Order: sequence, then structure tokens, then C-alpha cells
Amino acid sequence: MTPPTQPPSAVVFDCDGTLVDSEICWHRAYTTLFGHHDRVFTPDHHDTLIGQPLSVVGRVLTAALGFPDHHGSRLIGDILDLVTAELAAGAPARLGAVHLVRELAALGYPLAVASSAPRDLVHQHLAGAGLTDAFSAVLGGEDTDQPKPHPDIYLRACAALGAPPARSIAIEDSPPGVDAARAAGMFVIGVPGRPQLVLASHLTVGDLTAPHLRHVLGLPPAAPTAPTTSRAAPTAPPTSVAGARRVAH
Repeated sequence: MTPPTQPPSAVVFDCDGTLVDSEICWHRAYTTLFGHHDRVFTPDHHDTLIGQPLSVVGRVLTAALGFPDHHGSRLIGDILDLVTAELAAGAPARLGAVHLVRELAALGYPLAVASSAPRDLVHQHLAGAGLTDAFSAVLGGEDTDQPKPHPDIYLRACAALGAPPARSIAIEDSPPGVDAARAAGMFVIGVPGRPQLVLASHLTVGDLTAPHLRHVLGLPPAAPTAPTTSRAAPTAPPTSVAGARRVAH
């Protein structure tokens, strides 16, 4: 698939592992949960769980920890408690994420987030990175009955922005997310958190500063900038999906 005409009609980001480096928080939470049940959390477990909706997480956990299926809800509650505690200190933004989102927003690109995580956690991540006001729509796992790898959440995000999926770009870090965006008919840029993770994205880059990523997004080459530790202050949450603003572009 060739990239959409430049600039794209919209850009839709995943959140965990794509915009924010929260996967380490999830990894520590899973490691703790497995340890509580005398199990070892392995890289294979991680790759199976990454990007999955909570319904799938519950099934994977019950199987891995040796519980009957009806314990899934309890294990989901346990992992959410553990990851919330891990995230209390905040998850850092991935390299280049804040600058890229701010640059796209300043140029008028319609932006959305489409995540499998609970919407409250997504808002927490965006607020911590100072990006709450950059997105016209934020969708979480509860916003669809057909989670990734089904295309529904990406189709809903594009609809909220008034953008045709075939002319829009998705940015993802997980196999289910990439599959979902591809099924929606979008051009997909993959940014895996681990080099060993193979994604079926149309373009795969190491991080959000990659020149090829900027080219596909219709952005000029990045100018060298001095390192900075400052970031924008959190602002009010964006509108709901139903009331998402549409940015002329």
C-alpha cells in the first residue's frame, strides 16, 4: 500500500507503547501478578498480551496462571490495580512523541487516539505528557464492542474526525493494533518497543523522530534542536467522540 496523498486527512495514534513508554509499567505489573501466583512472566507472555483488550487479557491470564475462566474478571481487576500503582509516578513519553504531536496539531492535522486501554488511563497518559488538548477525539477500549485486531476503533476514530480511512495514517506499536488499522484500510506506521517484535505495518521505524516517518506524514526534515526537559502543562480533557471537533485541513 502506498502512503496517502500528503498531507494525510488525519493521523490516529495508539497510546500505550506508542505515545508513552508505559509498556515497562505494564511489564512490571504483570511480573508482580505472576510472582504472586508463583509463575514467571516471560517475553512470550509479553508479546501475547501487548496491545490486547482487557477481555483478551483476562483469558490469557486465566490460562497462564492456571485459573478457571470465571476468574478472568478478578485477574483483570488485579492487573489494573497493579498497573495504576506503577503509573502513579507517570510514564515518560516515547522519544519524539510530544514534538511530533505538537507539530502536527500546529499544522492543523486532525488527530485522534485509538487505544485498547481504558479511556481513563489514556487520559492520564495524555495529561502526563501535556498532550490532552492536541487530540480531537480519544477512544478507549470501552468505546467498541469489537476490539483490536478488529478495525472498528480505527473506523470510529476516522469517523469522529470526518476523515476517510484510506487517506489517513495510523501509528501503532503492537501486532493487534497494526492489524486493526490495516483492516480499516489505513496506511500504518509501526514503532515497535522491542526490535525483535515484527509488525506487519506498511512502514516500520525505530522511533517517532525517524526521517521516513516525517516524509510519509508530509512533514519537512526535522531541524536540529537543543535537548529540553520542559513540557506543556496538562489541560482539560478533549471532547467526547460524539462531540469531537473537526479541523479544516
